[in-house]
Amino acid sequence: VFGMPHIHLEYSGNIENLAPQPLLLALNQALLDGAYVHSANEVKSRAICQQDYVIGLGDESQAYVHTKVSLLTGRSVELQQEISQLLLSVLEQHLPKQSQVSLQICVEILEMQKATYSKKIV
Repeated sequence: VFGMPHIHLEYSGNIENLAPQPLLLALNQALLDGAYVHSANEVKSRAICQQDYVIGLGDESQAYVHTKVSLLTGRSVELQQEISQLLLSVLEQHLPKQSQVSLQICVEILEMQKATYSKKIV
């Protein structure tokens, strides 16, 4: 069990009917249910809709959801892969079906250095 994951969800503005709040809650819940965190309050997630983006050479039939998960160092590659696959599965289940665009979904695991990560609760 490791705490402090940060989830940064970025998505293209051409996705139909995307409600970010329930999606973020589902991602947080998955980390809690999988015992990847001690408590729900350790997970911090946020979403941003990208209005200025280009896929390929401007193919408007394409859309994306890119999820970056920042974890403190110390986790094995296998555990990082497990978290990545879990969150990819949650995204697939919770993203609305698209009729106008082809949707690329990805999860990227990033490591935050324990030695330089600072946190204080006030």
